[in-house]
Amino acid sequence: MGMEVLEWVEQTLNPRVCTTDVLWYDHMESQSDRGLPVIYQPFDAHERSHWSHRGWLFDFLHATGSGKVLDFGPGDGWPSLILAPFVEAVVGVDGSRRRVEVCQENAGRLGIANATFVHVEPGSDLPFDDESFDGIAAASSVEQTPDPYATLQELYRVLRPDGKLRLSYEALSRYRGEQEQDAWLLETGQKTCRLILYDRHIDLEQVVHYGLDLSLSVSATTALFADGDAGFSYQDLTVRRLEQAREHVVGAMTCTLTHPSGKTFSSWLQEIGFQAIHPSYSGAWYAWQLYGQLSEDSRPQDQASLDAYLCPLVAAFVEFAAPLDRDTPITATKQR
Repeated sequence: MGMEVLEWVEQTLNPRVCTTDVLWYDHMESQSDRGLPVIYQPFDAHERSHWSHRGWLFDFLHATGSGKVLDFGPGDGWPSLILAPFVEAVVGVDGSRRRVEVCQENAGRLGIANATFVHVEPGSDLPFDDESFDGIAAASSVEQTPDPYATLQELYRVLRPDGKLRLSYEALSRYRGEQEQDAWLLETGQKTCRLILYDRHIDLEQVVHYGLDLSLSVSATTALFADGDAGFSYQDLTVRRLEQAREHVVGAMTCTLTHPSGKTFSSWLQEIGFQAIHPSYSGAWYAWQLYGQLSEDSRPQDQASLDAYLCPLVAAFVEFAAPLDRDTPITATKQR
């Protein structure tokens, strides 16, 4: 039934090709649902997830250093705005104009003056000279571009010799046999939404997305497609239900993305010219585990104490190698 639904979308709606900024990022007031500590929420050392976020901070900072840093795909300003107090300057680049606006708004609200944000059309060259940055952070962003290989080439070009790229990414192995096809409702207005379908081709390392604009609210769309009170899922979609909803479909689009595995990323990085490829577990994972191993009385009780505690530990931890087939983050060094 899953493929019949996708075939119906292709044949009946003839979706236009688009990029990810058009598909979803320009419609999101907050990419993180305003859940980011420091950026949206007061930091709370008693929250395990807040430890994890500080773990990510020191993970990226260990690779990028304290000079001029590029954040490729900052979303709501992450990690740009948490890196900013520790670096000379940070420049966030995003293919979505709305994301750039949100980052600028958040920087202004937080009083951060050494972070700037730039819009670059998806797939375009970066508007920077060669060797402009001391380090680069790319958090689940390279795979959102039309050509990830070309994106890595651009990141290599603007990185100075001896500089490091820290790359986290969403590989597809986690979805095998479970969520190879999926659906999500994105609210685009008070009485409109976008039904986004995911068709994951895991062995090809690709995902085909379809976006169907509906003149219905999220709740009305859920009621139209869902069985019972369990909520909406891809399994609820049928050709019959889509045909019933056809009068409410006001637009359709499609976007195909490549989601490289760790092995593919490693191979590409070497081809491009990076000479030291180092996969490791993330500082966020380490901080999460550490929180659970410490008693409540022995944990740091505020942000400053936690930062002083975590920083050297994460720096040591991310030097340990992880197997590439675990699709862990990668640090790639541009040697002289």
